[in-house]
Amino acid sequence: MQPETVSSICAVLAETDVINMVSRGISAPDILRGLHDSMAGRLARLLQSVAADGVVFVSGGLSADDGLVAALGRAFGKVAPGAKPVEIRRDPLSVYAGAIGAAIWGTFRFVKLGTRGVAWKQATA
Repeated sequence: MQPETVSSICAVLAETDVINMVSRGISAPDILRGLHDSMAGRLARLLQSVAADGVVFVSGGLSADDGLVAALGRAFGKVAPGAKPVEIRRDPLSVYAGAIGAAIWGTFRFVKLGTRGVAWKQATA
């Protein structure tokens, strides 16, 4: 496997990199490995900046991506060589974390705006 380097600065640059790789005929597994390594490296640097160690829980849709979780494990060793090993954990249901959060937030906003709408209707009646 020859993973390609993908920009970790922003999604637009990463997308441009991927488009260029596809046009150059780079294989999908090499592109995907490059994307995984790029995202994992950025996350590992972020976690290292807050001195994360021990167990790190990964949630959301990407937690189901075995390639990304493996890349995250590799990235911790590169970012903080000699540091305590980090154990990455996830739960099969953790892929729903974002959807559950969005539903809770949507309910909060609906109730808040709905209450405001009732008060406005009463005040203008």
